Amino acid sequence: MSADYDNASWFYEGLSKLVFGSAQVRAQEHFLNLISPGASILIIGGGTGQILESITKLYPSGLHITYVEISANMMALSRKRNTAQNKVTYITQDIGNSSLQSEFDVIITAFLFDNFSTQELFHIFPRIRQWLKPEGLWLNTDFQLTGPIWQKVMLKTMYYFFRMLNAVKVTQLPDTAGVFTEYQYQLISEKTFYGNFISAKAYKKSRTSVQL
Repeated sequence: MSADYDNASWFYEGLSKLVFGSAQVRAQEHFLNLISPGASILIIGGGTGQILESITKLYPSGLHITYVEISANMMALSRKRNTAQNKVTYITQDIGNSSLQSEFDVIITAFLFDNFSTQELFHIFPRIRQWLKPEGLWLNTDFQLTGPIWQKVMLKTMYYFFRMLNAVKVTQLPDTAGVFTEYQYQLISEKTFYGNFISAKAYKKSRTSVQL
């Protein structure tokens, strides 16, 4: 079900910097300060692993991180990242097939849900949310359309490009915000980047969030 960026692994980070500068990285890093020392963290679709080094700069020890990435090539790059004294468990697997037994204090999904249709997202979201503790923190970063034509053109171009590489199958963004709302997650804070095209959001899971 998940997108596989094996064919793009060798140039993905360079392309991101060329197109977006530091915006994607800054968006992913923006709410990392909300993580509590000693937290258990689930990262899904971590790509090249830049997020691991970003976390390590703030917390060089004490964290327990489970890192799930479907692309073997992306995972190979991620394993080379500096994680200092943090404990990291690497799992190369489609998150739709993962059977994690733990509950985590924090879930991080960055540029993951734009690889799914809204229907697929409603299927995978309940699976992921079961791994987040009540009142846990969910940091989600993704693209969004806020009106300008250039955003639509850029998004269409990105989807076309990665479809050519067999990385994705979808052609439009899912209603990610609607899914979080449907499951009664509390939006704690939001910050936009790159002309509002990139959105970083921090959500909190309520103790009584719905079971759909």
